[in-house]
Parts: sequence; C-alpha cells; structure tokens
Amino acid sequence: MKIQFADAAKYQKEVKQLYKSAFPILEQVPLFLLYRKAKQHKIDFLAVLDDGKFVGLASAAMQGDVVILLYLAILDAVRGKGYGSAVLQAVQKKYAGKRIILNIEEMDEQAANYAQRVKRKAFYQKNGFEILDYKVREVSTTYDMMSCGGYVSKTEYEEVMAFYTGKVLYFIMKKI
Repeated sequence: MKIQFADAAKYQKEVKQLYKSAFPILEQVPLFLLYRKAKQHKIDFLAVLDDGKFVGLASAAMQGDVVILLYLAILDAVRGKGYGSAVLQAVQKKYAGKRIILNIEEMDEQAANYAQRVKRKAFYQKNGFEILDYKVREVSTTYDMMSCGGYVSKTEYEEVMAFYTGKVLYFIMKKI
C-alpha cells in the first residue's frame, strides 16, 4: 500500500461519487465551494491514491498549527483493508508538527446509528486521536471532538472554522 495525495480537482468524477455517498446531506458542503476554498488555499481538498489508483478523499482546513480534518472517506470496495488507518497516518505525516482535530457524531445511545458511532470513535482512538473535553453543535448536530498531536481548544477550533467558512456563515451554522 502506497498512499499518496493529489489535487481532488483532477479526480472530480470519483470524488463527487464518493462524497455524495459517504456523507449525510446535512454535512455536505457544496462541492464547488470545496474546490473554490482549495483554490483560495483555505483548505486542502485531496484525492487519496494507492499506487496511482483513487481510493478515497480527504479535506482539511488549517490555520497556524491547527488542522481540522473536515472530510475523510474511503471507497466501499477497499474499506476494511487498512486504508483508513493508512490514510490517517499519511495525514499525520503531511501535517507533522501540527495539532489535528476532527469531529464525530456524539455518543448518543438513542441514535439509530449508535453502533456505527462507537465503531468510528474506536477507529480514531486506535489511530492516536483522543476525545476532547467539549462538544460542538453545528447545523443541528452535536459532535464529540477528537484531536491528535496536542490539545485544541474550542476557541481555536472555532477560529479555524470561521476562517474556512467565513465568520458570518460559521455564526449561522452554530445557531441552526
């Protein structure tokens, strides 16, 4: 397995198909905005390749030494074969020396997908991420926050999100 990153714009068809199938509609930022933010250097929007073959996507917003892993998805056809962990290791290498933060749906035992949430949390913990001491609510969803490489405060997270989305839009996202 040889994980590499490439500009997502070079793999638009594959990226679109995976993005639309991997994330709930409420969590999907319009793809054209992700491509625009990447051109503005506000995010990295990346195709994940294994020996030149598309296997997934990743997107990250960064400011200073804080990186928010916005999206990470692996093709169904190769899921369960170690790609998720390999990609997280490649992400940690790409952003070496930076603190990486991500969100996962909160551990709500009443949620229909509770087992999936627990599995996702365990996956990130296995790959060096730790649960933080706060939650974030955005667009009607409450998230548990996880980081690796050091603690990221809620204020730091919100500053990077405001940089990525724009202050007004992020304010609205928190209120919905």
